[in-house]
Amino acid sequence: MQITVEDGVQVSEEAANELRKHADMIECQCPNKLLDILEVVRDFTRYTEHCIEKYPDDRDTHKWLKSSAINLDQLLSTTLIQLARIEGFINENNEIVDRQI
Repeated sequence: MQITVEDGVQVSEEAANELRKHADMIECQCPNKLLDILEVVRDFTRYTEHCIEKYPDDRDTHKWLKSSAINLDQLLSTTLIQLARIEGFINENNEIVDRQI
């Protein structure tokens, strides 16, 4: 099964996991570092969802924080997709290529 990505759409967990499998194919750790940051941002997004319910007096602040985290996720997803294209992990059909071992 081919996993595809799309510009302007957040990278799915499945696609992020597949991209991590390719990250060791280049010498630097930039792909792994970006994926680590993406994971932290997604954890924070889930955390803010909890805060929205737990702290009703700060609901607007936490909704804003969640929205900001989603924007960060989008920026990181776009950066990862572009980097993966540059490194040849994603083909012209936006499919994550099978890793050649």
